[in-house]
Amino acid sequence: MSAHEMKQRMEEILAARKEAIGPLLEVQGQRADLLKQLALLDKPYGEAYATAEAGGWSLEELAALGAEEPVKRPKPRSRARRANTAKGAEATVSSASSPAAVPAQDSTGSAAPLGADA
Repeated sequence: MSAHEMKQRMEEILAARKEAIGPLLEVQGQRADLLKQLALLDKPYGEAYATAEAGGWSLEELAALGAEEPVKRPKPRSRARRANTAKGAEATVSSASSPAAVPAQDSTGSAAPLGADA
């Protein structure tokens, strides 16, 4: 096979490879666009799912309807966070205002450590 024939054969092979990659590149572009669109829906979907739960729907009922649990759960509402913080603050205040119970210590007058013979 001459150099010219080898080059022609290589170009045929490359043309076939180029043709074969075209559909993949096209679908890859469409897929990337759809993934971006899906990512934009994650937050509103999570909020809507949480609203349905708050409205009395159980996880099992939502699953039976075909609603998948969101990838990212929305953050808890600040109202619940403030209520928990207030309860924790009350416990801290009440424990700080009452003196700590200190057990009575029996002093024998000896400064030697326990177990040491004097």
